[in-house]
Amino acid sequence: MGHGVTNADVRFDLIARLADNKYLLGKRYAEWCSSAPALESSVAAAAMAQDELGHARALYPLLKTLKPESGPEIEPETRTEFIVFSGLEAPFAGWPEFIAANLLLDTAITEVFRAGCDSSFAPLAGRSRKALLEERTHRQHADGWTRRLARLDGRVRLAFESALNALWEETLMWFGPEGDNDPLAADGTLDSTPDGLRARFLEQIAPLLVAERLNAPVRETKTGWRLTQALPWAQWNPETRRIAAPAGLG
Repeated sequence: MGHGVTNADVRFDLIARLADNKYLLGKRYAEWCSSAPALESSVAAAAMAQDELGHARALYPLLKTLKPESGPEIEPETRTEFIVFSGLEAPFAGWPEFIAANLLLDTAITEVFRAGCDSSFAPLAGRSRKALLEERTHRQHADGWTRRLARLDGRVRLAFESALNALWEETLMWFGPEGDNDPLAADGTLDSTPDGLRARFLEQIAPLLVAERLNAPVRETKTGWRLTQALPWAQWNPETRRIAAPAGLG
């Protein structure tokens, strides 16, 4: 932990990015409540939106617990800057983008909750266990539609692969930098380092992608799933949890 950085600081940052991503993901799901390609998916989008917004509402009060002086930054309506995946800043361009986020982003966030179930920060532990119970249907929805889109010929499958590729690197890097020097794991806030979380995420995602022959840079080894392409850490911004735009762009 850097000079002057406290447990409350790193926990505040963790809760803020979890709450912000839950809040924006809920909003994006809600935008498809009446326009999904199947009635059951419109219903699912509404239910998932309600879950995500509920999780966000349960998390934001913890920001005041950690930093009572935070003021308007502890409420989603008055926050000045959200720490979210770039893929959530604007509405999904289409259903392939919805399912890519449902599969990758939703699962990544859920893996962090899984790592918080026995957290030394008790409020996170309770909220994590509750969230996991409600997230099961999200993954079922993502898996079913992933198989469905992957088995379609032509532009739909290509659009889905493109949507997955657009989120892939940032999702894997979102867990945090490589190495064992992680304050959240060191103090028991989470039960794993970012590297461990990435490995768990790949165990969740990679078998499905490979089974459906979707273009993903992963391979299975004797010790688990591994990336076949290095992540662009030189471009990663640890404050925004995003890949920075190349100089001169953006």
